[in-house]
Amino acid sequence: MNVSALEEYGLRCAVRLAGLPHDQTLSASEVAGFEGLSVEYVSKFMLHLKKAGLVRTVRGVRGGFALARSPDKITLREVFDALHGKVQTGDDFCKSFSGKAESCVRLDGCSIRPFWKILSLYISEFTKEMTLADLLKPHHELEAKTLQIAALKGAELRENLGTPQSSKESMHVHAHK
Repeated sequence: MNVSALEEYGLRCAVRLAGLPHDQTLSASEVAGFEGLSVEYVSKFMLHLKKAGLVRTVRGVRGGFALARSPDKITLREVFDALHGKVQTGDDFCKSFSGKAESCVRLDGCSIRPFWKILSLYISEFTKEMTLADLLKPHHELEAKTLQIAALKGAELRENLGTPQSSKESMHVHAHK
């Protein structure tokens, strides 16, 4: 999977704001300096995040950008949606990558679409569980939460698709709930 520069750098800017005390702001030039980006690029990210209601602007001498909500209330899914739009599903891939044809030549009996559909659903569901606050945690805590969500979402996908899991996997997933 490719993460676009817009998504990567936009997420970095959002995390930078998430680390601020509630009453502080950062200007676009300050964010740009911290993240090694151009002011124009940061302004573009902030505009996307502001339109989505994730960032607010404060005018004046001490003005700048701040999160509109607490970092533990902003999911990564919201950030990615604001920066890029929705995650493509298997059906979206079929429409976007039809080649020279009007629609995909593999629509009937496609073995690729279920893969993209499941993968995009997994990513979408996974990013609904992770917040900006999670990305501020120490590495070991973030890794533990990531593994817990991955196990939970994998189990949910198997359950929804009717795929049985081994009893060892089942016991491990239920132990982390």
